[in-house]
Amino acid sequence: MIECPLCGRKYPVGALFCPECGVYLLTGGPLRTEPLLEGVPSPIGTASGRAAEAPTAPQSLVLQVLTSGRRIVIRPDQEVLLGRLDVGRGIFPQVDLTSDGGLEGGVSRRHARVFYQDGRFYIEDLGSTNGTYLNGTRLAPYSPQALGEGDEIRLGQIPIRVALA
Repeated sequence: MIECPLCGRKYPVGALFCPECGVYLLTGGPLRTEPLLEGVPSPIGTASGRAAEAPTAPQSLVLQVLTSGRRIVIRPDQEVLLGRLDVGRGIFPQVDLTSDGGLEGGVSRRHARVFYQDGRFYIEDLGSTNGTYLNGTRLAPYSPQALGEGDEIRLGQIPIRVALA
């Protein structure tokens, strides 16, 4: 559990903001964009339902947004929120897909997260409106799925190719 340094309420590990007082829980201070380093849930498998196998550990994950060609490199020590920036609501994703056609493509503000655990990278839909797809299969919200070389993620209508480096 994480205790809010301002109001003292307790929240599960991985919570970003205190819903009671709005403080950023990882630093106890003002909002700023930074990678999250702790508290990821146990993954339950892959989009196909098969158990995740433990391959050799990748150095990083490369996401290539196919609509714009932009490449995003994610290291194993990072947890990354994918979505759209909304300063008014205090939403600051590490990967803002607005400039990649995210608004028109149906990307939610807090759409999905990518994290590394037990030698694998995972993606988890965060209850997005238009869904997160892995190789054409819509992911159940809050059910992390392992990513592999050549996988295609789709956030709403924004396609993203996965590479392991």
